Amino acid sequence: MSNPGEFLQACARGLVWLYCEACSEPKNFNAVRHLDSIGNPLYWGQEPWWHDTRVFECPDCKSEQRSLLELREEGSS
Repeated sequence: MSNPGEFLQACARGLVWLYCEACSEPKNFNAVRHLDSIGNPLYWGQEPWWHDTRVFECPDCKSEQRSLLELREEGSS
């Protein structure tokens, strides 16, 4: 997914997830409070958003977490 528009469309469709270690559960990208994005200094390709670490607040346990993004295919749970 090297096109930024595809990334935004996946976010809008609810296909992008982050993982909360405190809850041991994935959290939808749209449901969390985003605090920061930490770029991966070793990645120089066309898809930087997939290689960044996202810092977010979990909506359930309210903890601050760090996670890479995960793309879930439509229809998968």
